Amino acid sequence: MKNYLLAAVAAVITVPALAADTVNISVSGTLTRPPCTVTSGTNLTVSFSSVRTDQISSAPTVSVPVKMTCPSGSSLNMSFASTNGTISDTVAKTSITNLGVSLLYVSDSSAANLAGVKKAFTGLSGSVDLSLNAKLVSTGTVAVGSYSSALVLTIEYL
Repeated sequence: MKNYLLAAVAAVITVPALAADTVNISVSGTLTRPPCTVTSGTNLTVSFSSVRTDQISSAPTVSVPVKMTCPSGSSLNMSFASTNGTISDTVAKTSITNLGVSLLYVSDSSAANLAGVKKAFTGLSGSVDLSLNAKLVSTGTVAVGSYSSALVLTIEYL
């Protein structure tokens, strides 16, 4: 009886599989550079204090610090949007009619586009200063009083 049982077990062990499945596994992903770290703060306040209406064009600019630390070889796009709308692509509206504010890059004194157009910065490394200067702009007769405006800076890491 033992011999029959051993023969039956041996027959089952040597029987080839009657079916097989194949499973393909695809692996994918994207490796990215770590982003820059903004070191100047994410809520900035610009105050022109008190400016006479006849001195708007000669009023001093106010610094808007945009500083960060970036890994070697970093690239990014910066874009601005005005929550109050714009007078032109480079002048944001304020709450007073005919009074706007523009942002000028400290690096080259060019006006920042405030209508969402991206400006590219490449080859960044270490301590990076992309600061701006805010300047009041009059486009006509302005009334006296308090004013405000709001801008959103978006930094897109590439």
